[in-house]
Amino acid sequence: MNNTLAFIVVEDRQNDTLRLCREAALRADEHLLVLGETEAGYAYKRFCQAYVHLSSNTPEFEKICFRRYFILAGHLAAHPECRDFVLIDSDVLLFRGAGAHIAKLVGGAGFSGSFIRPATGWNPCQISPHVSYWKATALHDFVACLIETYTTPMGLQQLRDIAERFAARGVRGGVSDMTLLYLWAQATGNAAPINRVFEGQVIDHNINGGTNHLAQEFRVRGGAKRLVFVDGRPCLETPAGDAVRVLALHFQGSAKRVMRLALHGRVRSVAALTWALQMARRAKNAAFGLAMRVRRAADAPSFAAAPAEFPADRNAP
Repeated sequence: MNNTLAFIVVEDRQNDTLRLCREAALRADEHLLVLGETEAGYAYKRFCQAYVHLSSNTPEFEKICFRRYFILAGHLAAHPECRDFVLIDSDVLLFRGAGAHIAKLVGGAGFSGSFIRPATGWNPCQISPHVSYWKATALHDFVACLIETYTTPMGLQQLRDIAERFAARGVRGGVSDMTLLYLWAQATGNAAPINRVFEGQVIDHNINGGTNHLAQEFRVRGGAKRLVFVDGRPCLETPAGDAVRVLALHFQGSAKRVMRLALHGRVRSVAALTWALQMARRAKNAAFGLAMRVRRAADAPSFAAAPAEFPADRNAP
């Protein structure tokens, strides 16, 4: 077994997604630890008391995303021998060589997450942790940063400003754990992306579409990155036709439905099903954008007199 790095999933649901994640890690000869507990300790309770909801997702969903860092902090406190690890989401498939690649790519960084470089002037201020490298010291520092940000006026105003930019564009999202990761990583010098191409290999940001660290970095087939197998190893193709070996694929959202197909090399079925799912997602996002524009237009006359808040604040716990 490859003992370079341990991979950790924080997931209490026993479902097909997690089973496929486990199967892929086993095939890749990577050690995967699943933390299935939901009790996150006093620090998480304190965080929840301070939490202000600034997202189009539900408060329950966002809190669960934040909870994993507190669960990890508890695990690390109980296992001081674990000095660094890779956090992955359960909708990630690992392939052979992932651990060695990440260990070499991150160098001396305390953290490295997945980041799309802005190409259109719109920066959502997000780093995704779906495949992210952590030193234990960095994880503890980030947890402290979460509590500080939500308990200080300056931190909350920074989050409100970001949320308002989402609302102004009629874009789903807002403030999430990915926002806090972005702000913390920028402030601590840990912003180098884990999903950049390095020595002909790459970590996938999101299988839906050609964007990875760079916009339209890879070819698309159907609704997903064009996946091919070269000598039995999964690869993505650049627009120039070059093969880049992919060491982790991220099946975000409804793309979870094609994880089994991808794991077993049924690449054309992956393309067809993800295309159908993408059409449905575009229709949903278009409807959301229209609803947000109508809402903002209706609220416009009283905007100047309204308190500085994101609409979702009204439902904050």
